[in-house]
Amino acid sequence: MNRAATVLKDPAFARLKSAVIGATGLAYYADKDAALADRVSRRLAERGVPGLADYLAILDGEGPSGPEYQALINELTVGETFFFRYAEQFEALCAVAIPECLRRNEKSRMLRIWSAGCSTGPEVYTLEILLKRHFAEQLRGWQVSIVGTDINGSFLETARRGAYGNWAVRGLPPSVLAECFDRRDDQWVVKPRFREWTSFALFNLVEDRLPNYPRGLGALDVVLCRNVMIYFDEATRGRLLEGLHAALAPNGWLVVGHAETGPQVNALFTPVPVPGATLFRKPLPGVDPIAVLAPVPVPPEAAPPKAKPASKPSRTALVRRRPASTAPSTAPAPASDPVPPGLPAEGGDRAAALEAYLALAERNRLDPAVHYRLGLLEEELGVGDPVAAFKRALYLDSGFALADYHLALAYWRRGKLAPAQRHFRNARAAVAGLDGTDLVAEGGGLTVAELRSMIDLWFSGDEA
Repeated sequence: MNRAATVLKDPAFARLKSAVIGATGLAYYADKDAALADRVSRRLAERGVPGLADYLAILDGEGPSGPEYQALINELTVGETFFFRYAEQFEALCAVAIPECLRRNEKSRMLRIWSAGCSTGPEVYTLEILLKRHFAEQLRGWQVSIVGTDINGSFLETARRGAYGNWAVRGLPPSVLAECFDRRDDQWVVKPRFREWTSFALFNLVEDRLPNYPRGLGALDVVLCRNVMIYFDEATRGRLLEGLHAALAPNGWLVVGHAETGPQVNALFTPVPVPGATLFRKPLPGVDPIAVLAPVPVPPEAAPPKAKPASKPSRTALVRRRPASTAPSTAPAPASDPVPPGLPAEGGDRAAALEAYLALAERNRLDPAVHYRLGLLEEELGVGDPVAAFKRALYLDSGFALADYHLALAYWRRGKLAPAQRHFRNARAAVAGLDGTDLVAEGGGLTVAELRSMIDLWFSGDEA
């Protein structure tokens, strides 16, 4: 019988498994006993410990921050990563998130970024390379901090060395390799110029509290937490997302892995779709994180604006965010209409939310914003006909930029590229000539400049 099989049959295995998952959040191993036993057996052999009872005594005596727990964590965690992994997300940061941060922090001239679960460090250095290759002039004289944290101490040692094999730099063009790395024997070493803003620290995303200002993990502009939450159970993911939300500055940006999106993220952050990726944004204080899905009620004392017969609403009015105290300009919702629920996690409540939005749209047939929000909800849930809802919004308000944008996205997701391009062009035309600092109607704080950047990603060459 091999060592892993012996570990599996040990009476203390279930207790060890529970203790390890509880301390690390690695629910990935909840149904992978063989893999867990194999990794634990390596530590038993390394320490010369005969059985799990003795090994548990060592772990209990040291606690999760002790050296043996750390050695076991090093065995359990995965370190496969490389530079510019999921390049489309870095392109989205470059096109949308970083320019917004530069505008927002123009007075403080500070930029704070966190790579949570940074593994051996390529993601952290990628960020500095991206910033210095694309935003060097704008960041001149700024205080920039890029913190990389991980639960695996050996990964962090590799990250601090900044030396990588061919696998980690695969796909990088020769010009980037020459500019950003020194070749030493069989290693690619990050040049000192691209290591000035980076630092690395041990951090347990399950046990350590957020925000954590002494470690620089507070008032952050951007957080990348990619392919980390896939190892956690739902409750742990929820707690971590709340911590990341607390650690971000208002209007800050979150980037998660492609398999980590869903209701838990949407409940706290506003999704911002760009080509090939979706970024998530922390709403401003007092703004509903799912404001794009929730109609704004009209206070009883607020008189609806007077309609101007025989004239279309001004395009500027359609693009600037309407004040919370007024209804959309076309046809305000009655003051008695309740705000439907947001986007709950469970199926029954989600069905109730959809029913509430359908009823609201029926009562407010001339309100383009209501049809737009219904389209967003139907697209999120994968039910109904969001294309028709977006079209109704545009029929009522032909200059509704975000309705055109999301209708284009809906067509693109369905493989209808010609109408998608047409509506991307319409969205671009709707904001042409407007001040980039204006807020987009129904955008939850999105500016005209940011929407332009998002739209331009869908075009290339002269057309963009």
